[in-house]
Amino acid sequence: MVGIVSSPEPMRVKDVVLNGVYDYYQRGRVSNILKTFNHVNMNLDVDGRRIGRKDIAKFTQSLDMKKAALTTSFEVGDKLSVKHTMMSLRHLPYTALTMVEITAKKDVTITPMSVIEAPDHLADVRNYYAEIDRPHVLIPLMTSVGKSPSGKLTVAASNAFVFEEKHGSEPDLIHEDWDYNMHLTKFYKKMKAGETYRFSIVASTVASSQYNDPHNEAERLTIFAALEGRERLLKRHEAEWEKLWQSDIIVEGDVNVTRDIRFALYHLYSFARAGTAYSLSPMGLSGLGYNGHVFWDTELWMYPPLLMLQPDIAKSLLEYRFERLEMAKKNAFSHGYAGAMYPWEAAPTARRTRRFGRSRGRSSSTSPAAWAGRLGNTTK
Repeated sequence: MVGIVSSPEPMRVKDVVLNGVYDYYQRGRVSNILKTFNHVNMNLDVDGRRIGRKDIAKFTQSLDMKKAALTTSFEVGDKLSVKHTMMSLRHLPYTALTMVEITAKKDVTITPMSVIEAPDHLADVRNYYAEIDRPHVLIPLMTSVGKSPSGKLTVAASNAFVFEEKHGSEPDLIHEDWDYNMHLTKFYKKMKAGETYRFSIVASTVASSQYNDPHNEAERLTIFAALEGRERLLKRHEAEWEKLWQSDIIVEGDVNVTRDIRFALYHLYSFARAGTAYSLSPMGLSGLGYNGHVFWDTELWMYPPLLMLQPDIAKSLLEYRFERLEMAKKNAFSHGYAGAMYPWEAAPTARRTRRFGRSRGRSSSTSPAAWAGRLGNTTK
């Protein structure tokens, strides 16, 4: 439901996209899957200096496909070792978990920052901060709300630190509102040589096409995740992925081919979900490739393995088409055909999404499926 696009920058990601949420921006007169708030970014100051790519060494990133977690490790000179692990939680479809582990090589002062940034295309951005202080817990809640480029959708994102210290012993937090496009919460921590410090961040994002009150829902989901705590979140996330991997393909005697197949299955499992009416684009939730649109490729290439291995997920892909059947019938009628005619590319509806002509990045084809798709390639 939430695509987090990785980045080579330490403790930061490139984009965050919301499944099934589209608006008109960037690429001409065509809907695009929506990039929402980048609500999982972090900054880190070491002895008062902001670290970037030039300040780190031994930078490594590894994707654990079995547990669906991306771990980034690096060193900051002779001062720190940092381990940063991020995952989009499987059991909480709109929520992400980030776990940070910092080990000091010498006495240092660190300033970790949780950041929410708005991409330029979001409008009327409002930033909020509140501390929910109860006898048993403190939840520092940072939230941003904005409008999609056309103004038809509201998107919201919220996050909160989760500390391992007992309530009352957490670091003192400072909230800073830099501008309408970015705000952050930070804390200072003095560390002794050899000391390791751990903390986590939970973050949720939704749109008004998914919930009537996305502001309230993003905060509710983040509060729930914070109350669950890191260990419970991690345990349930890994349990859900263990269930998914009960459907696997193994090529005996060829580890490399098995790994390639699992790499493909990992992305199919990551980009689709049972119990929804969302389908798959060629690039899934990994970015804006093909505008996040759904092609007939889904049914030809991605649906068959899911039907065999994950029939409940495959049902969601069919539900996407079924919900747009009436629009596809109108599309066929308007072109003088009986039955249903789905466009070459579909997004929130089954109406046409592009101008007539050859699809960008695709070879010309005279197959019946290709021609049937092209008939729908006029601009909405």
